[in-house]
Amino acid sequence: MRVVRDIILGLVIGIAGITPGLSGGALAAAMGIYEPIIRALSSLARNFRQSALFLLPLACGGLVGVLAFSRVMEWLMLVAPSQVKLLFLGLVAGSLPALLREANSTGFRLRYLLASLLALVIMYQGAELLAWPKVTDGNFTSLHYAYFGLIYAIGSIIPGISSSFVLIHIGAYDDLLRAIATAYAPVLIPAALGFGLGALLLVRVVEKFFSRYHGLAYYSIVGFLLGSALLIWPDFSLGWMLVLDAAVFAGGILLSVLLLKFCARFNA
Repeated sequence: MRVVRDIILGLVIGIAGITPGLSGGALAAAMGIYEPIIRALSSLARNFRQSALFLLPLACGGLVGVLAFSRVMEWLMLVAPSQVKLLFLGLVAGSLPALLREANSTGFRLRYLLASLLALVIMYQGAELLAWPKVTDGNFTSLHYAYFGLIYAIGSIIPGISSSFVLIHIGAYDDLLRAIATAYAPVLIPAALGFGLGALLLVRVVEKFFSRYHGLAYYSIVGFLLGSALLIWPDFSLGWMLVLDAAVFAGGILLSVLLLKFCARFNA
């Protein structure tokens, strides 16, 4: 049943959206539903009923994924932050083959590699610009939270950019995750306003870019993913912890492959 399938896909995308190392947009692209979602969002005002019927089950699943998984992520980031990062770096690595297949579906051009390199540099260097409101004592204001919502919109609409990576770099990830887990309105309301503004500004631009420059767009996703991963690559452990970290990373790759196969089966 299509509605059940879309709820499950939305659940997976929602979990990915709050997971460091994963991009909900990139996962949606790998599953083949990113462009339909962007088209539906772009045409929501013109064709409300059809677009809403398509988006609603995905949005419901995404909301459940965010709310249900936020407490789990909060606990994991507290007890084993390095292993969490390695697990999701493995998830990123496991998603790359699917993204490359989609990127090459209309043919390959050498300039696509330049797009990946440029996106990597923009992501890696641009994180410092996005970190403008970094506050070392954690005393963020409503304006800060609106800005963090804008960053989350950028990561949600532009696939490959992990908003969680950027928010960790800024120092706001734990604060926002705690607000989601406890439904803390003074944080969530300005963040939601920032997210809505960012989504409105980006959806139409991204839709046109993907429709006109398919290969370049998907190779840019790859570059954004690699740049995001470099931002929080953890230090290497020594001794038996190195073996554990390698196993966690490999487990992330395997989990990503299985997840994409599962979602592709529902999307068939």
